[in-house]
Order: sequence, then structure tokens, then C-alpha cells
Amino acid sequence: MSHFPPVRLPVWPAGGASTATLAEDIADWVGSAALAALVERFGGTVPAGDTGSRLAYLDDFSIVWDSRRGGERSQARYAEHDEPTRRLVLAAATALGLAGRERPAADHYDHVLILGGGPITGRARSRFAADLLAGGVTTGAVAGLGSLRPLPVTSAALGAAVELTEGDGMLMAAQEAFPPLGDTTVRQGTTEAGHDWWVKTYPSEVGPVSVVAAPPTQPGRRANTADTMLAWADLVGRPTPQERILLVTTHLYVPFQHADAISTLGLPYRCGIDTVGFDTATFQAWPKGPAHVGEFLQELRSAIRSLRTLYDSLQRISS
Repeated sequence: MSHFPPVRLPVWPAGGASTATLAEDIADWVGSAALAALVERFGGTVPAGDTGSRLAYLDDFSIVWDSRRGGERSQARYAEHDEPTRRLVLAAATALGLAGRERPAADHYDHVLILGGGPITGRARSRFAADLLAGGVTTGAVAGLGSLRPLPVTSAALGAAVELTEGDGMLMAAQEAFPPLGDTTVRQGTTEAGHDWWVKTYPSEVGPVSVVAAPPTQPGRRANTADTMLAWADLVGRPTPQERILLVTTHLYVPFQHADAISTLGLPYRCGIDTVGFDTATFQAWPKGPAHVGEFLQELRSAIRSLRTLYDSLQRISS
């Protein structure tokens, strides 16, 4: 099996980092041996040149790994690969941060943010966050992030078979992982663009737990991960440069969601950002088993695109 030296993801401490340091971290990831070997296996070559040009090439090239074609992740159809390619993908993905990111760098965070998804995903991530807090990590507050996107499931747990939104599913998952110790307060409203939102907060043993059903920031599109982070900052948290945030997700998504968090929260608020994710192959609360090798390739494409967005933001700041 191939082995590659690990490549650290961009580091963003409380108070922020210099644009030069952040750009260097991105350059090291783009120029890594793991990424070069993987691109070569699929018929490409990472070009020489500046980081921006390399990212542009990789963004275009990574269409070869795209199994979604504009659809939801649940609609993706992943191709099968031979065993040498499968081993190479897993080794490269591990080196690039798509695995092995289960333990946070610090023992205390001012905010723990559980990133949203479908009901099974939200439940597993909430359970993983609860396990981290039970295992020695401390925090001042927990938040589950979701949207008003309808989920393709119904639940009798609410008293009848009703349509659930991502926010509803996250609330149920949060309440299971962090049982309420009192009443839930509700705030809700509508944006100027006509999009609804709500925030539901209740007390728990670990502190206040809030769940956000975020509005989209662009018309005609559902709220994405970055939108839910923005909604949390606007409606719940508004972090300061002295605070540290821990994002909790699934290991595959750590690099792209970490980059999105730096773009969305780190740059404007200067708060510290760390990101961890449970391992689909070993986490007992994940019923679907190990991720398909095609999922690693898909989320490597997501990481490239998010790092390109972050790098472009740095160039605008520096100019």
C-alpha cells in the first residue's frame, strides 16, 4: 500500500493568521506528493507555477472525480476502481486530511458546531460531538446547523408521519445526544429576500444547545454549509477573535468544510477554527459502514474547490 507524508490543513488560530501563512499552508497542500500521485493515476499532472494556477487546473481536472453532476450526495453513483487504485486513493486521502481527524487539537472550545445533513448523518455527528465532550473536551455552548430543506423521510417520533426538514432532523439528533434539561425557546423570522429561518435553544448538561434552520443566501438555492455557519454567527454566536470554534462533521468532509469555515467565519470574525470528523469505518453510531472510494474522490474535489475559494479571498485581501 502507498504511504504519503501527512499534509496539514490550513491552520487558523484564535485571532487569525497572516495571509502569507495561510497561503503557504494552501500551497503545501496543493503541492503535496499525495495529491500529485493521485492526479497522475487519473491521467493528469499538477502543473508547476503559482498556487492560484495550480488550483485552477485542479478544479478543472477534478471533474473526473465528480459523481454528483450537480445533484445531491445521495444521488451520486460512484464508479468502481481496481484494487491498486483503491489503495492509492485511501492512502492519499488520509494524507490530505480526509481521514484521521477524529481528535481536536485543544481541550476547550467556546463553541462546538455540529454540521448538518440528513437524519442519519445528523444523528451520528451529534453522537460524535457528545462523545468528544464526554471524553474530556469542554465547551461553553453547542449548536446544530441545518436548513429548511425537506428531507426524503417522515418520522412517527413527532407524533405522526410528517415531513421533516434538515433543521427538524438536527433538533431530534441534538436532543437525543444532549437531552434537554428545560424548555425550548424559539425564535423565527423571514429574511428580506423572503426566506424563513428559526432558532431553537434549550438547556443541557453541557450548556445551552441551539439548533439553527438557516435561510439560503442566494435565491433559488437551498442553504449550504457556509450559509448555515453564517446564520449561526448572525443569529446565535457572533464569535470574537478571542474565541475558538470546533466544527464536528464526517471525516470525508473535514478539508472542504474546514476551508469553508475559515472563509465564512475565520476571515471576517478572526475566531479560531478546528475541524474534526468521525470515521465511517469505525464509528459505531454510523450504520452505513465505510465510505466508498468514490466518495473520497468526490470530497477531494470539494476540498480543492473550497481551498480555491479561500485562496481567492486571500488574494483579494492582499491586493
